[in-house]
Amino acid sequence: MARHIETSLNYVLADILQEMAPKSGIKAENTDVLREAKARRPDIFIAASGRSPVIIEAEYEPARDVEKEAKQRLGAKLEGQTRPVEAVVALIYPETLETADDLKAEINQAILKYCFFQEDARGSMEEPIRFPETGWLEGTAEDLSDLVRMISVPQKEVDRAAEALESGIETAALVMDEDAQTRPEISKETARLLGMSNVPQTRRMACAIIANALAFHERIAGMHPKITPFTAICRNDTQSIKLDTLEAWDEILKINYYPIFAIAQDILTQMPAGLAASVLKELRYAAQGEHITNAHELTGRVFQRLISDRKYLATFYTRPYSAALLARLAVSKLRGVEWKFRESIERLKIADFACGTGALLSAVYDRIAALHERAGGTLNNLHPVMMEKVLHGADVMPSAVHITSATLSGARPEIDYGDSRVYTVPYGRQADNTVRLGSLELLTNSSVDTLFNTTDPGKRTGRHGEETATRINVEMKDESFDLVIMNPPFTRTGTFAAFEASAEEQKEMWDRMNRFKSDTCYFRNAGIASAFAALGDIKLKPGGVMALVLPLSAVSGQSWKKMRAMLASNYVDIDILSIASAHTNDASFSADTGMAECLIVARKKAPHHELHSNAARFTSLRRRPQNFAHASELGRRIAFADSVRRLEDGPYGGAPALVGEDREGEMLTAPIRADGGAWELSRIVDYSVAQAAYALTNSTLWLPGLLDPIEIPMVPLKQIGSRGLPHRDLTDPPPRGPFTRGRPSPTATYPSLYSHDAKKETKIICEPDSQLHARQGMEKQARKKAATASRCHHNEDFQYNSQPLSVAFTERIAMGGSAWKSIRFENNRLDFAFTLWGNSTLGLIMHWWRSSRQHRGRGRITIRALELLPTLDLRVLSDDQLSLAEEIFNRFRERDFKPAYIADLDQTRADLDRAVLCELLGFDESAHAAVRELSAKWAAEPSVHGGKPRPDAPFAV
Repeated sequence: MARHIETSLNYVLADILQEMAPKSGIKAENTDVLREAKARRPDIFIAASGRSPVIIEAEYEPARDVEKEAKQRLGAKLEGQTRPVEAVVALIYPETLETADDLKAEINQAILKYCFFQEDARGSMEEPIRFPETGWLEGTAEDLSDLVRMISVPQKEVDRAAEALESGIETAALVMDEDAQTRPEISKETARLLGMSNVPQTRRMACAIIANALAFHERIAGMHPKITPFTAICRNDTQSIKLDTLEAWDEILKINYYPIFAIAQDILTQMPAGLAASVLKELRYAAQGEHITNAHELTGRVFQRLISDRKYLATFYTRPYSAALLARLAVSKLRGVEWKFRESIERLKIADFACGTGALLSAVYDRIAALHERAGGTLNNLHPVMMEKVLHGADVMPSAVHITSATLSGARPEIDYGDSRVYTVPYGRQADNTVRLGSLELLTNSSVDTLFNTTDPGKRTGRHGEETATRINVEMKDESFDLVIMNPPFTRTGTFAAFEASAEEQKEMWDRMNRFKSDTCYFRNAGIASAFAALGDIKLKPGGVMALVLPLSAVSGQSWKKMRAMLASNYVDIDILSIASAHTNDASFSADTGMAECLIVARKKAPHHELHSNAARFTSLRRRPQNFAHASELGRRIAFADSVRRLEDGPYGGAPALVGEDREGEMLTAPIRADGGAWELSRIVDYSVAQAAYALTNSTLWLPGLLDPIEIPMVPLKQIGSRGLPHRDLTDPPPRGPFTRGRPSPTATYPSLYSHDAKKETKIICEPDSQLHARQGMEKQARKKAATASRCHHNEDFQYNSQPLSVAFTERIAMGGSAWKSIRFENNRLDFAFTLWGNSTLGLIMHWWRSSRQHRGRGRITIRALELLPTLDLRVLSDDQLSLAEEIFNRFRERDFKPAYIADLDQTRADLDRAVLCELLGFDESAHAAVRELSAKWAAEPSVHGGKPRPDAPFAV
């Protein structure tokens, strides 16, 4: 049998890739391609309009030279191409293809290995960036086609365009800032139009909107002869620039593009002619440069870069790479779509009811476009369908709606479309003196009024359209959407303070919101984000997909219990992603939130699914997506993981989420309860620690390194003791709190261990730091609440990387406070055993397991969650064991403990582990050794150490 040489494979692979990207020019083994080395032949090169060319260098296994050859192609200039090669793929063919009977069929089915190279951030090609850093990506020809599409975006061009826009916007904003000093009414009107405060930030946003409209103006002028290009308008005298620009925009609005040009037109209209001309002139080069007009897919990328600087938009936004990851996971769960056919895609309805900058809708569009193109579809025919029928967006901010529309339109700016479905919705006080809640009005309605007419320019009765501002009704029926994808507002307090709403308005809005919450997963303490989750559930059809960016508290917080119950009862195929970074800012998928976040993607059960307790797949990433290729590969690995170990399978860790040979995280499936109980599998690097913790909650000591599991009696804390009161019940103003707080005193009637002082908390015995004084007239309430005082106190907000104690002991009975919650046992002999258990490694891990991991190096357990904290069942200890516990306690009462995050280096902690496990509970030395190994694993968790350096100390045994 003849053996296929590499050249043959290159020709066939080029044909396969051409079918997946019909608008690209893909050639194999061509000479006269490289300008500076015409005799040399790239194995395969791909060139597409508006993109940088990509070269693929390929060899059979073991492919010893393929990476070297690939790197040599970086920066190459090709005949007929204006852009240099910015990315090169090194590809390895499996040896099995050498003897393939049907070469095309077998290449289509083969698992190929590949990586790619790009120049580094300094523009150097001597040491280019390799992705992945180690190992090889593995995928089919379809996956390779996806990769080529991503890396062909001309990144240098994006960077130049962004820099030009940033510079132009900043300069134009300074012009507006100067004008605001003498004519403040102009800037006030600009702020009103944008629904923002009258601050420099708002004027920068106004300039960004005008610049974006100018960029589209120039593109559209090239397609429609009646529209005068802006470059021609700028040659006119100063007085006519404003009017000529507005006339051109009127012509554009006859075509449509309303969401892009309407707000820009309104801003420009109210400017005096001289100010308008100055702003337009400052923006013309930023918006009209060749680097923008000749690249069809840069608008979204450019504006995402602009918005990444907080000075350009006063809100959080989903990072583009995070959006790409979420979109890939969400689209992979859609069922019954034939991606080749526009008619099949046309039937989809996809919504973001808090669209913000449009990052999520744009990412979904990009993913659907990639699937359509590689299936043989035509992207130009897809664009009107996506804009007119598929994609729905809504926001309360006109500026956000503008950016969303511009980003989506920028996918194919040369293609006209009719009415889009991106809306600005009413929010706050209305003309009829009622209040509105934006998209959340849809919680009880199947339609919503739009504040501005963003669908049909013909319905406008004036230049601004104010006369019809609240008359355009948009239908959004319940159970009609295939995908709802959102990154909703998170905050609880001040959520309705936007647009400078008065206290009275905010109260009315909260009252209206609370009337909407019936029979949904909304809970006020969880914040408005839970209301958007409820909205998504209401609007999703059975079989539809929900995709959310939420605060990490959503997976474990008590206030999010109803949402978790909704997902467990009504959804299947659930994915929950978090980031196990030591730094909270790096544990978010959005920009500048300062808090850890999670992604939740799930499919609503169809009628044929039984409603029963569910399981979810948890993925804990070591870092957030670093680029589009990284996001795509992570999404592919997670979405199509064949088998994933379960939480209950024992302490062996989860399935690795590999990108090449780089372990980017772990995946593990776990049961989720229909009652909405907490999901503990977030922000964990080593899932074997989670499996050991889970086993312990189920009365099994099953540890890494321990040959056989051991039974150990565990119960929720509320079964053996009672917890004290929240500090607000003690010291809040009357009528809630019967106490005032004062300095500690050895003769205090009501001593309290109220706050933290890490320097005084190194020993298990702590002195009360306060005394509580009964308020006059509330003595009876004070005596009643003082009955909760005890000697044991649990650390509610445990800073693992600075505090040593999970449980503190006071010689006198004392009440707790804001940092400590008292734990009372009917048999006070249990106090000693509970203090020992709580400060052992296993006690620390139980605290961590049931705590929120929202902030770096810290775990918080709410007062309600404390009742469910798994703890050793002290009731089974004999009298002799209780006496032994007191003896052990006295041995340790004067010993100093190190902070919890170095429990594995703490000799006192190691000795306490041995005393509890071997002396008190009677386990052998192997159990102690296994706990110490577990201690090292736990201490290595980023959520424990929070990035704090470890001291140079020996391992404690």
